[in-house]
Amino acid sequence: MNRLLGLSACIILLSLEVAHAFGQAACERADPVRLQFNGTEYRIPAALQPDYSPLEALPTRDYFPNGVRAKQYCQHSQDPPAVVDRIAFPPKQLSAWASQDASRAELVGIFPLGIYRSSRSINPVAEGGQPTPDGLFRKITRGQQVEITSTEPIFFGSIISAGCSPAATQQPSARCTIWGRLPDGSAVSLGVLDSEKPMSVWPRMLQQVEAFISSMTVGGR
Repeated sequence: MNRLLGLSACIILLSLEVAHAFGQAACERADPVRLQFNGTEYRIPAALQPDYSPLEALPTRDYFPNGVRAKQYCQHSQDPPAVVDRIAFPPKQLSAWASQDASRAELVGIFPLGIYRSSRSINPVAEGGQPTPDGLFRKITRGQQVEITSTEPIFFGSIISAGCSPAATQQPSARCTIWGRLPDGSAVSLGVLDSEKPMSVWPRMLQQVEAFISSMTVGGR
């Protein structure tokens, strides 16, 4: 009986190892990662380690380059792009990728950066908003909250809006969430600290974010 039990255990263990090996072999590593959102296909460098939902849209497996956990995206080159309803870029990987090229420098420090289904309208600041010295934005202060919109289209041919409030940081700073819109109607959200990204650099930053997104879009924009 003990021999039979031992043999059964060995068979089960062997089966698990074979299944694991098959799963590993069946994962064709994708780079770029091909995702489809709101009818638009994106080809994203795997180094950016994009997040998306639902997670089941595209399987991944963990691996550990230099002892650091990372994801490999399992996608056959002939498969259609995985259909998702959200795409986000982890700040650590985004900053590392952006620091390799001066034309991406303003992407460093953005957190979060994501593409979502449109859930809000972008309206100009209400009457009473004050223009900034450069005339590019108008803002209105409501207690500790500041509402901001651009006075002209500066992101994919549309205006942007933002909301800023005090940030829990050691140095006085405000956390600003900026909203823009893509031509297909998708919403783009990015977060910045105004101590790192003052409003004066927003036009250049938004230009680089636009170029970043366009570079991953099949057919460009």
